[in-house]
Amino acid sequence: MKMAINELNSLCRSALEGSGWTQGDCEDAADAAVWLQAMGFDGMEAINGLLGVAREEEYVVEPALAGKPGARAERKTSCAGLAGCLLAFELAWARATQAGTGTVRVSNALSPRLALYGLKSMCARGRRFDLSWTDRVGRHFAATSGHEEYPAYLGFNAHARTMSLQIVVRCTSDAAAFDAELAAAQNMAGAIDAAELDARYREALWRGIDVDDTHVDRLIAWKSKVLVPASHMSREQGAGGADDGF
Repeated sequence: MKMAINELNSLCRSALEGSGWTQGDCEDAADAAVWLQAMGFDGMEAINGLLGVAREEEYVVEPALAGKPGARAERKTSCAGLAGCLLAFELAWARATQAGTGTVRVSNALSPRLALYGLKSMCARGRRFDLSWTDRVGRHFAATSGHEEYPAYLGFNAHARTMSLQIVVRCTSDAAAFDAELAAAQNMAGAIDAAELDARYREALWRGIDVDDTHVDRLIAWKSKVLVPASHMSREQGAGGADDGF
């Protein structure tokens, strides 16, 4: 079926809320999933990876800062929220501010492709970001110089497919810097440039986004978990949108 961007975003947020995510994570993940769906990256499959699952993402920030206790090796940090969407990029930015470069590695990522939206959010911030993520399809690569509206999706290496879902984000304050580990993969396929991503988003704005009925049904089922039975008491306590002007 066709859905408007705002309509799908609202449904995704409600479904994530029904699954127990906090408001900030609901907003970030819904924005990311809808954008990915518009871009052709199966954002609905990405959001399915967040519904009704244990939250076991961990991350480590590199390099360790000189003079910090235990600076020879950073320890992994467990994340009760969603590390692999926007948080990893903010942490990499902060470490690059301190050390010139910053790398964040996220393991046990719930929906690694959400990181592509995180990269998109960094596009106009004036620093180079390199991104890679691994999933069952392969290892994907994307980058931004920090001076454009959309990132470049460099493609994926199908020979690097793995069951280990990981994300690597690298930020550098030197726009000319180059990370061979992230950006110099071999046997790449499926590259999409920034112009094509822009065209896809404009098409989605104009014509709506295609969403499979089964995905919509699952989102509605999770949304229903935040609803309460209609009653005089629920209305008095603010349920039902009585004050929303509808």
